[in-house]
Parts: sequence; C-alpha cells; structure tokens
Amino acid sequence: MTPGVVKALRLAQASGEPMRTVDLAVAETERGLVGDRHSRRRPGHRRQVLLVDQAELDLLGLPGEVLKENVLLEGIPLESLEAGQRLLLGDEVVLELTEPCVPCSKLERIRAGLISEAWGHRGQLARVVTGGTIRVGDPVRLGDINPEAPRPIRPKLP
Repeated sequence: MTPGVVKALRLAQASGEPMRTVDLAVAETERGLVGDRHSRRRPGHRRQVLLVDQAELDLLGLPGEVLKENVLLEGIPLESLEAGQRLLLGDEVVLELTEPCVPCSKLERIRAGLISEAWGHRGQLARVVTGGTIRVGDPVRLGDINPEAPRPIRPKLP
C-alpha cells in the first residue's frame, strides 16, 4: 500500500473552543498530544487522538477541523481498518486504533442531518503506543495489528 501523509495537526485546548492548527505536535505515550485537552485524561484511555481521512471530509463536503480531528490524513482508508491496527507516523510515532468515532449530536449544529451522514465516516480514535514528534507532511504507514486489542462492537445507526 502506498503510504499516506499527515495533512494537518490540530489541538483542542478546551471543550467548545476552536482548535489550534499546528505544524508539529508531540505525542506522549499513553496520553495523547501534548497541549490537547484529551491528553489530560487518565493514561491509557481510548480517546487520546482522533484521526480523520481527507477522503471522508470530501465525501461529507466538510472543511478540516469541523469534525474536531487531531490528525488529518490523506491516503489511509481509516474507516476500513479495525481496532488494533497500528499506524506509523513519521519516524517516531506509533498510534493504535481503538474504535470508530461515533457521530454525536453536536454535528447537527453544523448541518441538519450530518449525524446520519457522518455515520461510518467520523474517523477513528487511537492511543499513543510510542511517543515522539509528528509533523505536517510526515508519511503514514500501516504497521502490525495488535492481536490483544479489544474489538469494540461497531454501533449501528440509531
């Protein structure tokens, strides 16, 4: 498979505030991205980083940041990957997918019907297995699959 690329990096400093776009982010093992509000949760939680593929934004007709993604990728079909799949970002960082991100009611404030449209296109949540620096333009490659990773049940559209 041709490697993907990191198109954008964003940090959410507080809930409800606009995300800050950065050229590089530091991923901290079992925490998330330094400076992002999700990194302040207990170590090991399942929602450390939200990854979204540019193709999904294009499909939904949305600009970047609207889905509150931390890492916008291009060339990696995230929605087809299972929990436990590891992604190698740049030379240092390893992320492991934990579960699909389920669309929430906040999407309806963006556009009526978006919660249904985004089902199966909302990106994937991940945890940081190996920390390091991620830069816009870094290659993204598929790594191994963690056979011990919990396999969440994919929720069905309500």
